Amino acid sequence: MMTQRWGGGVCLALMIGSAASAEGWSVIDFNAVNSRSICMNYAETTIETYRSRFGAPGFTGRSEWTVGGYDLRGEVVDALFVCVDEAGLVSPLMVLHNTDDDSDARELIADRLGDIWDEIVAGGGTTLGGTTLGGATK
Repeated sequence: MMTQRWGGGVCLALMIGSAASAEGWSVIDFNAVNSRSICMNYAETTIETYRSRFGAPGFTGRSEWTVGGYDLRGEVVDALFVCVDEAGLVSPLMVLHNTDDDSDARELIADRLGDIWDEIVAGGGTTLGGTTLGGATK
C-alpha cells in the first residue's frame, strides 16, 4: 500500500535531514517558506513541471501536507514533498525512492526536481518561462 511505503520514508526523512542518500533513497531539505499552502503549490508545480519537461506520465497524489510524484522514471522512482509546519515555519523536504538499483538515475531526478524547485521559488511560484502549473502563490 502506497501510504505505508511512504510512511516509512517520511520517518527516514525526518531522521536524516539535509541532503542525504542511502541505498534506494535520497532526502533533500529546502529553505523555509512562509506557509504550507505556498509549499504545497511549489511542490505540485515542481512535479508537474518535471513531468512536462522530461515526459514522465505517472500520477500526482496530494494530502494535507504532502505532494507525491509517482512513476517519475517508469514505475521505479517516486518523489514525495513533505511540507512540515513547525510553529508557523514551513520546512519543505523531498524524499525520493527507487525500487531498482539505479541510484544514479534517482540522484539525477533529485537534482532536476531540486533545480525546478529553486526556479519556482525564484519566480515566486512560476517557472522562469512564466507559466504556472499547480496554482499561483501570489
